[in-house]
Formats: sequence, structure tokens, C-alpha cells
Amino acid sequence: MHLDCPECNTQIPAEGVNIAKTIAVCKHCNNIFDFKEEFPTTAELPAVYEPPGRLKEEIYHIPPGIEVLKIESMLEIMINWRRSGKYFTFFFGIMWNAFLLFFIVMAFAGGVGSAGFFLVLFLLPFIGVGAYLLYSGLAQIINTTFVTVNNRYVSIEHKPINFLMQKDQYYNREEVDQLYVKRYSVGSTNGEPVYAFSVYLILKNGKKIALVKNLHSVDTARFIEQEVENYMNIEDQLVGGEWSSDILKKNSKR
Repeated sequence: MHLDCPECNTQIPAEGVNIAKTIAVCKHCNNIFDFKEEFPTTAELPAVYEPPGRLKEEIYHIPPGIEVLKIESMLEIMINWRRSGKYFTFFFGIMWNAFLLFFIVMAFAGGVGSAGFFLVLFLLPFIGVGAYLLYSGLAQIINTTFVTVNNRYVSIEHKPINFLMQKDQYYNREEVDQLYVKRYSVGSTNGEPVYAFSVYLILKNGKKIALVKNLHSVDTARFIEQEVENYMNIEDQLVGGEWSSDILKKNSKR
């Protein structure tokens, strides 16, 4: 829309127009005039572009078990599994191995003879499961996971023990396109499903990578997503397969 001075027909620049009061000043002839009658109604005005911002509510508190170090050159999120995780895996591993040990001792005490070799072969998969349960359960008790973003890369490191299913990972910062939270079932209790949450990276080539798994709180997962996206100036977007129960209603209606 252009506005011309009614006295000298000079086009009025934007800085000479007060839209709120519908008053304009012509710098050419110093004419001050009201252009209310020439101004279109609100319904006729073109829609004003509004940046989308975040589609999900901001989480302002730091969830239990999370520590954040944020400086100009680096963001580091520390996940203390001893505080944010659960101990079920470790104690279940102890019970599993105790049962196996009891079974083996009782079997050999009864004298299995040459069948002992085949018994050991039969039990090897169960022994392997017991070892994994103890290892992963111990890692959840003593480990800290570090999610680090700096000028060059995004890294995920597990210390002092590397998770068997979650190895340390390093990705070029420029390759990261988006983050999102995914929910998945890890079992059931009294017939009700039990869920855990993962934070995923989407690279610019379309590849989806689990950044952090086995989070028992959606707020923890959402907080990690939020902090990394904000630090990297990534515009929040909805992603297929994302756990979106916390999407704001006003945005879901867009």
C-alpha cells in the first residue's frame, strides 16, 4: 500500500506514517493529515508474518539428574543416571544371576557327569543375559552421559562405562538439522504399558540417530531437545513419529 499527500501528491515514506493514530506527515510540504478514511479495515489488511518460534512449551526448570554448563563456546548437558534412572535392571540382574548360580551349583552337586558339558552349553545364553543385565544396570547407577555442543561438533559420551547399546558418538555440527523426542514401550506393570523416551537427531541427509535413550521422564527428554535446539539456533519443527502430547493447542490448530 502507498500513501500520498493530499496537498502535493508526494508519496509519504514509512517513517512519516503513524498507523496506530492514522496520522501522516509530508516532509515535502509539512502537511499533517489524517488518512483514516483511506486506510483499509482490519479484515482487508494482508496477514502479518509471525515467526513460528517453538511449537512446544518451553521447560524452564532443570529436571532431576540433569546439570547444564552453558558458555559462549560450548553447551554441555550432564545426565546423572544414578539420579534420573531406575535401579530395576541392576537388581533384576542380581536376582537372575543368583538363580543361575543356584541352579548350576545344585546341578553339579547332584553329579551330572558327562552331561555337565552340555549343561554349560545350554546355560551359556542365560549367563550372557545375566552378564549384560549386571553391566548395563551398573552403568545406569554409576554413569554420567555428556551431551556436548561446541563450534565444531555434537558429541555424546558415556563415562566411566560405555553402554553396550549406546556408544560414544560424534557428529559435525553443520550436519544436524533437527531434534525430536520419541516415546516407546519398555514393558508393562499391572497390565499398564511402561514407556521410556529418546532424544533423536535428524541429520541433513535425512538420517535419524538416537542421541540419548532410556529416559524415564518426557520432561527430561524435552529439556535436552530444547536446550540443544536453542543453543544451535535450530527452529523447532514437528517431525513424523515425534511424541507430541505436549504440543501447544494454539499451535496444533495452525
